[in-house]
Amino acid sequence: MVGNISVICLMLSLCGCGKRYFPAVNVPAEPDHVVEIKSWLAVGPFGFDSLQTNAFDSFYTEDLSPYGIEEGRIDEKDVTNLLRQGVRVFLISETSPRIRLFNYVPDNAESRSNFYLASEVYSAQTQDVTLVLDGSYSYTVWLNGDRLVDVTVKYSIIKQGDRFVNITLRKGMNRLFVKINRGTNVDSWDLVCAIAPRREAERIFRVNCKSDFVVNPVVNDSLEIYSGPYSSGKVELLNEMNQTVAGDSFDNRNTNIEPFLISGLKDLDAGFYRAVLTVGDEKLEEMIYKGDYMEFVNGIDRSALDSDDLKAAMQRVDFVSGKSGSSRSASAVRFNNSNKVFWGYALYNRDAPTQLMTYRDEDGYPGVFIFHAADRRQRDMPLVIVVPFELTGESMIEDWNTGNLDQLEADAALADEFGFAIAWIYAGGEHYSAVKTGKEIAAVIDRLHSEYGIDRQRIYLTGSCEGGRRALVQLAVSPDRYAACAVAAPIITARGLDDSPVGMLPRMGKVPILIRHGRNDERSPVEPSRRFYAESQKYGMAVEYVEDDGNHAKINRDYFRFAFEFFDRQLDEQKRGVSFEP
Repeated sequence: MVGNISVICLMLSLCGCGKRYFPAVNVPAEPDHVVEIKSWLAVGPFGFDSLQTNAFDSFYTEDLSPYGIEEGRIDEKDVTNLLRQGVRVFLISETSPRIRLFNYVPDNAESRSNFYLASEVYSAQTQDVTLVLDGSYSYTVWLNGDRLVDVTVKYSIIKQGDRFVNITLRKGMNRLFVKINRGTNVDSWDLVCAIAPRREAERIFRVNCKSDFVVNPVVNDSLEIYSGPYSSGKVELLNEMNQTVAGDSFDNRNTNIEPFLISGLKDLDAGFYRAVLTVGDEKLEEMIYKGDYMEFVNGIDRSALDSDDLKAAMQRVDFVSGKSGSSRSASAVRFNNSNKVFWGYALYNRDAPTQLMTYRDEDGYPGVFIFHAADRRQRDMPLVIVVPFELTGESMIEDWNTGNLDQLEADAALADEFGFAIAWIYAGGEHYSAVKTGKEIAAVIDRLHSEYGIDRQRIYLTGSCEGGRRALVQLAVSPDRYAACAVAAPIITARGLDDSPVGMLPRMGKVPILIRHGRNDERSPVEPSRRFYAESQKYGMAVEYVEDDGNHAKINRDYFRFAFEFFDRQLDEQKRGVSFEP
């Protein structure tokens, strides 16, 4: 990769004055889709003097100033000047909007800190849109020289659409400029940037921040709200009796710059409360905890935890309670506190819709899964089982999958919308095997059928990437167990002891299968999925294949909607007695 970058640098250095260096994207009048920015002109990375500053504060070093360039502004003459002075300038062009800057460091990144990125946006007319952003470790974004947003000390990208900044594009050329800093980060030096129609940005915010709009979910005196693209709204704080104990409204406020606070909470009793954000006709809800969270944890009567479920829930609470995050990073503290509140409330209220549950498989092996049902009293519910990608831990209680609340909540909301229950399994973590996963799924179904009346005839399977491959393998192992399977960007190759899903096609029977794959996927190539579909048609199988222009990065967290729509259609056809005919 570095070699390719060197070639690009050389090509740029040979360009004369008047060259238009900046890659461009076009935004049509009143766009009906998200425009992802995948190409940038990059300058850097610049080093920093550890004797003069540290990795945290190197973000504030103005590396372009010695070249007469003001941060936030750059033009063709500036680029020509940088090239003449031997500054590293090159083009980034990706198939995904997630730019991983570690891939563009020519040598040791340890002493490097800041990259500068620039791109042009051509708008068919003057129009109001929204920038959808995510990045780490620290970044600042300018549009046409105006500073839009600063995000500091953010260790990782989880949402991939985390900040929503309303902008006005002028007709013709608009220049985006980004400064992004690595800090002490060794895992992520990434940026995601896209332009969305205002209504779509609002929808993505409601999906991605459905239960993550409170900046300080463990609160003392005041509650801070992030409202993304919404500049007006209302916030209510409700107690367990559904009574409003605090609240306020805001109007014409940009919460990217000016926080919205609900103050005067100091005298409220300690405990769990429900924060409700009303924006337009939509309501978002998030649990918060008022008071000293560790007092709550230490006050739990552990002798009363007489079931495996309660013990697992307590272990999860203990685990997240021991995670404080960096005090320098508001995003890390927010992430950890969101987990504390979510899993603490699940332990406190066993009627909470999402819970950790336990099982023992046919060999007596114990395990933990996550179960969600909007109403557990409803009988004969169909069940969606989510197979995870390649997790590397020993226990779901302490693994990423349990802590990725954004995705759990997005999946749960889809299940509620379509009338499904949903279970997220662990698939053995680092000890994955198809046999072990099959036994886990069987044990999960047995327990949920026994206790909640889950319909054994309506079990659906889904997953993405490696999880998609594992889902297809499970379908081949036990085709009679599932009513349908829908996967996104599956890896269609043999891995470990598993045969390729293509080789297992004859064992999948007539179970309806849907594969969705983006032709620009940079992690899971599309060709094997095309082959899977082509081979399935030779067997006359009930396989549908949808290919789009997408890539592996998903800015909106409800990307499993296609699966639930497919399962809902299969349910309807089952009720009407429609069967597949090759």
